[in-house]
Amino acid sequence: MSKDIVFIIGASSDIGLDLIKRIDENSLIIAHYNTSDVKIKELLKSIKNEIVTIQADLRDENQINQMIDNIESNYGIPNKIIHLAASKFENIRFKDVTWNDFQNDLEISLKSAVIILNRFLPHLAKVKSGKVVLMLSSVTINIPPKALSSYTTIKYAMLGLMKSLASEYADKNIQINAVSPSMIETKFLNNINEKIIELNAHNHPLKRNAIVKDITPTIKMLISQDSDYINGVNIPITGGSFF
Repeated sequence: MSKDIVFIIGASSDIGLDLIKRIDENSLIIAHYNTSDVKIKELLKSIKNEIVTIQADLRDENQINQMIDNIESNYGIPNKIIHLAASKFENIRFKDVTWNDFQNDLEISLKSAVIILNRFLPHLAKVKSGKVVLMLSSVTINIPPKALSSYTTIKYAMLGLMKSLASEYADKNIQINAVSPSMIETKFLNNINEKIIELNAHNHPLKRNAIVKDITPTIKMLISQDSDYINGVNIPITGGSFF
């Protein structure tokens, strides 16, 4: 059986680290990070898969292209791509948001996804096999919270990208999907007031926010054979919450 090449963009995130632990054996995991790969390398002690870490600042197009060149030249074309990278979640009212805020978020999430998929999807189309998962948010499901204009706009842009690519590559046996969790208690919330996090948990039907282990099993399913007949879907992972 040929080895899967799994490329995780944002692998140093809490979700990325947990996903690495869950990926099936006989995989080469290419784990992207921005500032530190220490926690990724710690996983080498506890998993059987080979992990390669690769650094790139996703705001820099040259670094993204260099990363892609490195992967293609040294490891091959990833057949499973999971895009988790995003700016940290932060409540800012629209009157206080600048275009630079939007642009920064767009570059980290949308631009990096476009450049990476633009390079790899044509290769996967030739062999008619591949899986792509984009991390979105429950803000794309119903009425989004206030003071999240930049975050919400970027997530809808990512949703549009997923939908259009799923349609374009459907006849190439490439499944392109997304997951949209509600608030997850990770370091991604470091810039959020603790009272907001607590209030969100209090208002949730289960009286808690999501945790990493609520999310990663669905991502794992979407890069497995179990998702061979699932394409262009944005899966809510909200525990019954509608906001």
